[in-house]
Amino acid sequence: MVLPLPAFAHHGSSGQFDTSTTVELSGTITRIRLVNPHAYVYFDSTDENGEVVNLRCELQSGSLLKRNGWTTDMFEIGSEISITGAPDRTDPTTCYMSQITFENGVVASRHSTFDDSGTIEPEQRQTERDDGTPNIDGNWAMVREEGAPPGSGGRSEVLLTEAGTAAVEGATADDNPRYQCEATNIVMDWWFDQMVNTIEQGDDQITMTYGFMDLERTIYLDGTEMPADYAPSRAGFATGEWDDDTLVVTTTDFDEGWINAPMGGPEGAGVRPPRGDEDAGDRPARPEGARGGPPSPAKNSPELVVTERFTLNDDGTVLTREYTFEDPAYLQAPISGSDKVTLTSDAYEPYDCDDLTEERSE
Repeated sequence: MVLPLPAFAHHGSSGQFDTSTTVELSGTITRIRLVNPHAYVYFDSTDENGEVVNLRCELQSGSLLKRNGWTTDMFEIGSEISITGAPDRTDPTTCYMSQITFENGVVASRHSTFDDSGTIEPEQRQTERDDGTPNIDGNWAMVREEGAPPGSGGRSEVLLTEAGTAAVEGATADDNPRYQCEATNIVMDWWFDQMVNTIEQGDDQITMTYGFMDLERTIYLDGTEMPADYAPSRAGFATGEWDDDTLVVTTTDFDEGWINAPMGGPEGAGVRPPRGDEDAGDRPARPEGARGGPPSPAKNSPELVVTERFTLNDDGTVLTREYTFEDPAYLQAPISGSDKVTLTSDAYEPYDCDDLTEERSE
């Protein structure tokens, strides 16, 4: 039932799975759940003692799989599957799927697409609105190049103040809002799991609805001031203006949340100490070709200010965002980075989070 193989590399799994080990599993499909944040396929397998054991393997998020052409019909109940993946660190009946072979011989990875990419052709896109501003209305999703890590690019180092360090002391994966089906922040959630985001662009305001956790933002373009009774939130209060062809958005009045939520990991892999003003030359060099693990946890205080600058490419199909986190209470220095999303014809779907991670322990 389980056969150790050479280790394989992948991105996107948390410390729940032992990615240094690879297993092969096979059996008869009993159930499929294409839900968010992670879909699962369930199947019966016979162990070395001849006992039937129900196993399950985590797939990509249900929304992303359906966007890529995966359907429940592919997982016909009673049909045979074989899966290569990583074992759960604590639950021997759970794995992280890397490759799946269906009974009809089709072999797919967790990133396989069963139809076209859904990207709108440039000639179908009106790049400018009647008022002369760039047209950012539509549905957008991050396109992850094969072999590339998930997320944004070029983000600067996180340097915590003493208060910022104290705020994350003792943080564990249980504090991660994603595991409670809650939003994390307006930057990470924009590209997380490659969900489809939708933008509704008007003259006076822009509404952004995130495909991940259904986070909704309103960006006021008409000088609307924040109400006196405004309650701080994960989305914050956002105002924007067009600077030539760049949309500049300033967001304030966040509740205390996470810039980097704790991911968990092997025993002993706790919160790394924050880097202060010590000479970078004192830090050991990372071995050539080595990849970093999950980022150290970092919270934001209610003093957080996020500035975003959105620009379109020439054919109006790629929306680039440059962003900066400034938080004098928890951050020694601003954090800056960038990301890109691509126009898509795929529909926005409510996230409908139903986290199955702890299902086996209930």
